[in-house]
Amino acid sequence: MADAVRIAPLFRCAMEVLAEAGRALPRREVMDEVHRRFEFAPEDERPDRRGRPRWQTHLGWKISEAAVVGWVTRQDGWLITEAGLQALKSHAGDELHRELGRQYRLKRLSGQQSRYTDPRWSVVLDALALLEPESWTSYRDLAELSGMPPQSVGRFMAENPLPSGHRVLRTDGRVSPDFRWADENRTDDPREVLEHEGLEFDEFGRASQAQRVTADDFRQMLSDMGAEPAARRAWLVRGSSVDGRDLVPVWLHKRSVSLAGASLRPVSPPVSRDELRAIVEDDYQHKSYAAREVKLAEFDAFCNRMRPGDYVLTTSQGKTYVGRITGEAEFIQSHDQRSNLRRQVEWLNPTGPVPFVHLPQPLPAKLQSQSDVVELTENLAAVEELLSALDIPGGGGPVKPPKELSFPEVSQGLADELFTDREQLQRLADLLWEDRQLILYGPPGTGKTYVARKLAGELAEPGAVKLVQFHPSYTYEDFFEGFRPVQRADGQLAFELRPGPFRQLVEAARLHPSDPYILIIDEINRANLAKVFGELYFLLEYRDDTISLLYSAESDFMLPPNVFVIGTMNTTDRSIALVDAAMRRRFRFVELHPARSPVKGLLGRWLTDRREKDELAVHNLDAPEVLDELNSRIEDHDLAIGPSYLMKPVIYRRQDGLQTVWETSILPLLAEYHYGSPPAVLDRYRLKTLRQAIATRHGAEEAQ
Repeated sequence: MADAVRIAPLFRCAMEVLAEAGRALPRREVMDEVHRRFEFAPEDERPDRRGRPRWQTHLGWKISEAAVVGWVTRQDGWLITEAGLQALKSHAGDELHRELGRQYRLKRLSGQQSRYTDPRWSVVLDALALLEPESWTSYRDLAELSGMPPQSVGRFMAENPLPSGHRVLRTDGRVSPDFRWADENRTDDPREVLEHEGLEFDEFGRASQAQRVTADDFRQMLSDMGAEPAARRAWLVRGSSVDGRDLVPVWLHKRSVSLAGASLRPVSPPVSRDELRAIVEDDYQHKSYAAREVKLAEFDAFCNRMRPGDYVLTTSQGKTYVGRITGEAEFIQSHDQRSNLRRQVEWLNPTGPVPFVHLPQPLPAKLQSQSDVVELTENLAAVEELLSALDIPGGGGPVKPPKELSFPEVSQGLADELFTDREQLQRLADLLWEDRQLILYGPPGTGKTYVARKLAGELAEPGAVKLVQFHPSYTYEDFFEGFRPVQRADGQLAFELRPGPFRQLVEAARLHPSDPYILIIDEINRANLAKVFGELYFLLEYRDDTISLLYSAESDFMLPPNVFVIGTMNTTDRSIALVDAAMRRRFRFVELHPARSPVKGLLGRWLTDRREKDELAVHNLDAPEVLDELNSRIEDHDLAIGPSYLMKPVIYRRQDGLQTVWETSILPLLAEYHYGSPPAVLDRYRLKTLRQAIATRHGAEEAQ
């Protein structure tokens, strides 16, 4: 279709118009001048879905590519740059268009997606490059186009400065409340910018659906341009037990794959999801609502989302077969109702199935799913690794081995910052690596949270570390995912499934499997852990398995191996002895206590460093000795006082600094420990008493 428009001479004509103008021209003015100069065929003038002549649409795409490579700017109209003028002079005839394609591909490969190694992100970038003024798309459209979750698309947009990012809206046409400009200093109202570009909004703040570019529109655009409309996907279709029969040998013989639809009426795929939902609700009304939802997801995936070229995997007798889909979905009147929906498949290892134990991770766990159709696109690298092991071309060239997941060595700089030995910090990192879950526990003031944050910052990038704090009312819905009230376009309240901090971290970790992601849970023992973790408690111990989620039951869930958890536990809040055996089995426990290294002597080391840096730190230099004396008088091991209370520069700059902290922080804490005891019990902990005891001891030592 692109050839019919003769895009190469058309693009050159537009660049010449811009060069002759020597200034920014409105899009309409450029189109009018090109129309006056260029001789079009009737087919070129045929309107597209939005009513524009096809040649205008194709030219708009090319100008978008020219903007990406720096030949044109699209602010306040179209303006040719010096680089564009030079390209126009240097490349005669159709060579200009070929050079544009070459530079665009290089730019796209070295651009924003460099952090995102999954090839599906290039599809998102291609689509966004085509998103012109007077149009918009949604996160869901980009997700459907690329095979990514909508939340991941939103995160991708937030982390990458994209010129057309403000044209990506919510599905109902509203601007996302989480939208942020790539330029932190920009304060424009995105809706006002969109209206200035020509986007129309209704009284409820919803953009016109007529101006929306859908996933299907993008596929058509990319197809017209001769580009791959979307990245390849991968699927599991279960065939080893279809109503008690193993259909895999039949599939291998007939070079096909099928899906049972015993109660499904004859359909002509593709069928829109809304239409398919109505059919399933009617044809499977004898099933429970949960079963109908499962059927809808399976039929939608098989009929609409699978495409020729996608990988398909199936299992039989503990072995795996892999193939490529070669045909569109079709409905067949099957006499036994076990294979009504079918697709043609080229099976790549029909005589050499791969045992489960030889599959790359995480495929063994994913292939044990009980669902009949499971999308494996997020595990595409593992599928291509399998093909490479079978010496089968993957269609995308040799598989580049991913960067190995690892922790960096703990630096001496961090050890110096925490006033401890590097070996002790390295031991914490090693324990976290071995078990993926670690808890630092001890009395208050021992620096548990501080050490956890510093260690996490050493082992992972700042954006890969998230901290949450548990409390008695914290729930699974707060932590992982749950339904939250949202206001619909008509003003009514509805409930949408929203991810919590742990699910957000997990989804980010899936996109960067070679990078560690660390969740810090402060005060982990203050919540009901069985209630907060729910079924995730199982995955903390069995990292290679999958489990069905409470709310997202349509697919099995697996914790990525690059997700790590550090918890902190205050032993005065709830004794370590109260932690159940299940918790102990899932976490490594390391105590931070004033009487033990690395906390022992920490205040003295910190104060020595402070005195070297601060000439005003001349008061209360006996604080380390006073703290040791205090802790020697506290009989309960878990009620000791940590040095963090006294690691404040102001204490050593003022004569009354230590007394103030003692009266306002330490004594009230000890009074709480001795709640119900006579007030006189605190006399043994008062600063004056401790200093007198130290002086008496020193006097006795000198007398000896």
